[in-house]
Amino acid sequence: MKRYRAATLLIVMVLALGVLALMITSAADKFDSHSLIALGVVLAAAAAGGIGFSWKRYYRR
Repeated sequence: MKRYRAATLLIVMVLALGVLALMITSAADKFDSHSLIALGVVLAAAAAGGIGFSWKRYYRR
C-alpha cells in the first residue's frame, strides 16, 4: 500500500511541476526575478513540510 501511495504522490508531483512550467512559460512577461524567488521559497517550504510530515508519520522509531 505504501508503494501505491508513493507512486500516486510522484505522479501528482510531476503533473504539478508540468503545469507550473506551462504557467511560467505562458506568462513569462508577468514574472520577474522577485516573484520567481518567492515561488521557489514557497515550494521549498512545502517540500520541507511534506518531508517532515512523512518522516514523522512513517519512520518513527
